[in-house]
Amino acid sequence: MEKVLGRVKIDMFNRHSVRTLWLFVSIVIIGVPGCGLIQRDQTPEEVFSLALSGIAGKETLSFEGEAGLRRENSGLFENQFKFEGKLENHDRLTLQTRLPGEVTAVGTGIQTTAVKNNGQPSGFSASFERKQGQWMALSAQHEPLRGSLSRFNPIAQLEKIDGMHKTIQSEYGAGRRTRTLRIELAPEDAKSWAVAQLNDEMNAIRAEYMHKSATMKGTRKEKLEKDLEKVWKQGETTMQQMMKQASVQTVYHLTVDRKSSLPLRLSSESQMSYTDNNHKSNKEALVTDVNFKSYQ
Repeated sequence: MEKVLGRVKIDMFNRHSVRTLWLFVSIVIIGVPGCGLIQRDQTPEEVFSLALSGIAGKETLSFEGEAGLRRENSGLFENQFKFEGKLENHDRLTLQTRLPGEVTAVGTGIQTTAVKNNGQPSGFSASFERKQGQWMALSAQHEPLRGSLSRFNPIAQLEKIDGMHKTIQSEYGAGRRTRTLRIELAPEDAKSWAVAQLNDEMNAIRAEYMHKSATMKGTRKEKLEKDLEKVWKQGETTMQQMMKQASVQTVYHLTVDRKSSLPLRLSSESQMSYTDNNHKSNKEALVTDVNFKSYQ
């Protein structure tokens, strides 16, 4: 009888020891950094931060994208074009685009056209350099089309988003190797950003036309400059009135490689609702889609 009781005690002690050992191992596993058995999933904010840090540390990369303007949710795009870019030496970026037809500063009625010498629609390239955290266009001030390309620089967009008020959520449906984030900017920040971009483009358009008028002489030059100044002020007033009551909603979708944390794709839709001079409600959306590649 004593032998049986002794054996039972030994078995109970062994089971207790095993449970204690497993508890100890579990605590060790959870506490070891980087252990692949049990690992806390990164928050959307952490994924975005790692993606931004990853792209900021690259010396070279390239990307391809397209953009278009859609009005009244019609599904039809205006001023649609494709572009590509290449980053070199960490801070030097070149953008190349094929731009058909006319480009219009929203709500101003001021238009300009990119064409070849033979009159056929063409594209253009623009170079930018990052200085003290800001991307500066390396082109003359009277070349607005090149300057306006800065809004399609995906690296600059990610850097700008980082300093804005926003909500970041994970989206389901991504593959095992990727993770997709939905980033919605706070309406106030989205509107301020849109206004700043429009002001930059309006100023660049004005500089271009004034540059062209400077090539003329005499009374013709004076008349042209006077007419241009009048058109400019009308356009600026129209834009300011339009944007005062406008609302802007901007949403980005960022796809990130789970292993490297590098961005693979950045798409966006920025919807603007406003009332024109005829008191007519308008809605338009700028849509972009960029795919990154060739990281080094």
